[in-house]
Amino acid sequence: MGLTVIVSNRLPVSVTKVDGKLEFTASSGGLATGLASYTSGQKTIWVGWPGIASDELTEADKKKIRSELKKDSLWPVFLTQKQIDGFYNGYSNSVLWPLFHNLPFTLSDNMKHWKTYKQVNELYAEAVAHAAKPNSMIWVHDYQLLLLPELLRWTLESRVVIGFFSHIPFPSYEVLKDLPQAKTLLRGMLGASLIGFHTVEYGEDFMNCCNKLKVGTAENKQVIMGSRTIKVADFPIGIDYKKFASAIKSKVVKAELARLQHKYRKYRLILTVDRLDPSKGFIERLEAYFEFLNINPHMHKKVKMVMLTIPSRTDVKAYKDLKEHIDQLVTMINETYGTPDWQPIDFMYKSVPFEELSALYQVADVAFVTPIKDGMNLVAKEYIASKQRRDGVLILSETAGAAQELTDAILVNPNKKQSLVAGLVQALDMTHIPITQQLKSMQKHLSTNTIHEWAKGFMSSMERATYPTRHYVKQMSKRRIDDLASEYHSSKKRTILLDYDGILVPFYDNPHDSKPSKKTLVLLKNLTDDPKNTVVIVSGRTMNDLDGWLGHVKLGMVAEHGAFVKSKGTWQAKFGGAAGWKAQIEPIVEIYAAKTEGSFVEEKNQAIVWHYRKSSPFYAQKNLTILKRVLRPELKRLGLKAYDGSKILEIKPPALNKGAAIKEWLRKPSDFLMIIGDDYTDEDMFRVAGPTAFSIKVGMGITAANYRLKNVTDVQNLLDELVG
Repeated sequence: MGLTVIVSNRLPVSVTKVDGKLEFTASSGGLATGLASYTSGQKTIWVGWPGIASDELTEADKKKIRSELKKDSLWPVFLTQKQIDGFYNGYSNSVLWPLFHNLPFTLSDNMKHWKTYKQVNELYAEAVAHAAKPNSMIWVHDYQLLLLPELLRWTLESRVVIGFFSHIPFPSYEVLKDLPQAKTLLRGMLGASLIGFHTVEYGEDFMNCCNKLKVGTAENKQVIMGSRTIKVADFPIGIDYKKFASAIKSKVVKAELARLQHKYRKYRLILTVDRLDPSKGFIERLEAYFEFLNINPHMHKKVKMVMLTIPSRTDVKAYKDLKEHIDQLVTMINETYGTPDWQPIDFMYKSVPFEELSALYQVADVAFVTPIKDGMNLVAKEYIASKQRRDGVLILSETAGAAQELTDAILVNPNKKQSLVAGLVQALDMTHIPITQQLKSMQKHLSTNTIHEWAKGFMSSMERATYPTRHYVKQMSKRRIDDLASEYHSSKKRTILLDYDGILVPFYDNPHDSKPSKKTLVLLKNLTDDPKNTVVIVSGRTMNDLDGWLGHVKLGMVAEHGAFVKSKGTWQAKFGGAAGWKAQIEPIVEIYAAKTEGSFVEEKNQAIVWHYRKSSPFYAQKNLTILKRVLRPELKRLGLKAYDGSKILEIKPPALNKGAAIKEWLRKPSDFLMIIGDDYTDEDMFRVAGPTAFSIKVGMGITAANYRLKNVTDVQNLLDELVG
């Protein structure tokens, strides 16, 4: 691998000036930890702001900062206080942050701050252009740098691979459409080849915005921009699991835990840990706790809420107002229900060292994590990882990104007081066995989906972008169809390979309804009646489906992507052995099908398919994400793979593919070869067909095919042209 360039708003080192002397402090944040684990031993440069306004620095200071940071492969971007105010405090945190979290925001001074935002993104682009080399991989992070990917593509052209990751939610079209700069921001992000979000939902919102604002064409987890295809994927960030799970072995943590256990020995402890921010649901949570105490007087003097709030953006009015409101509610609750020997809330407004935080996680009976909207929320994951020797219950907002992974938590609606109160009651009423079961389930997931795996996964996807599959293919215009028809009619021996669903018939909610129309059957009969033609249907369908619909037509057939082949009137098994693995995998898939209304599981001889075309897109994508993560270790153990199709997830052995299945027909003499397909399974056929074949992709997306048609109607018109 060549050089990797990480770009984020802040460097993993902060510079301060104390009594005229420069001081350098390393960050212990999650991003720095995760990327350090991946880039260790590799050629890496990190570009970002060092945390100090350039107004405070002399030219000698800047030179020293560059020299010191260079030792750790860090490249500083210097910003004036005016630029920090407009770029960071202004546009990034007064417009983008609240908008992306569905919070109220103001567009006052928008144009002034927007101008500074663009200017600072250009400064970052200039810095990266100096730091990067040809064939570098550049990974850009978060909402402060939305314009940077496009700026880098303009500056560096095709000499680098660019990825972008959003650490916060992405808003819906209904929210984003009112922002004057929406299209510009989308185009900025689409300068990348890979765009990552924490959840499938955020990626879907992004693609929906692209379509409705007419910035590219988005579908099937990708956006087409002219000749470029940008992949959109979910990469839920994890934590340094071992750090939190093993903290109890530390003498310092043990001592702090003993102190807290003594201090709170009389109480069931509810813990909240948040950075001060309107998106975290402080007010809603306090009001729910007040109501909980009101309707559960038997819990007085038996329960206590510890609120650890980390100061943030203390110079912003909205944050000052929030802190005042929190203070008022805490005081009101303590004065209403407190007694001389019991206060319902311990409020701590400060940052704490890791050892104290770890001890708080371990001593707490309940973690009350209820943001209004959150990109991920790592507090929920840190709490679960820390509970290695004691029970603990997690209450989690269904609107937090982590809710799509931690489904064993008590999920609540942060906007409904009754839901929050019910969550508290349920958590405090739970017994040891279900608590232990839920903890073990979530810990198993977190221990394998760590921040290190997150970084590896994103970078691996970027590496694959350095070997792009064909991006631009020619549309089958009238002239090209005429050329194809001319070659067809002048040839003496033809091989025609056709997928079934999405090619000969449209997709249906129920796959068993996909019978061919009379027109399609007539077309196939006309093709097969010509003695020059060998026509083969190459499908993922079962033998029974294909025989039932097409058995009376003189066709070759491939069922289940090559597991069974019918070339001389009888079916032959081409993939040996019974699929004994299905008994282990199918029950897992059935669990998530049962959770997704309208979906069902289809069992084939050599595959299992989960169909979710009739399901709610939100719940289908949510459960699809969870299912794939649950299946990952099992599929690896059994040598299987899960493939995303059109509203399906198919699980099968990777050796089972259409490319291998059609080789017996490709070996036969032929002077005209045409292959038409529409999904990932057909790419294997396109790749083995060779450059002289008329390989045709139906629909959008990256493809190895030579040509493209739009839909089933276009396919029928093409076949009509050949037999007409």
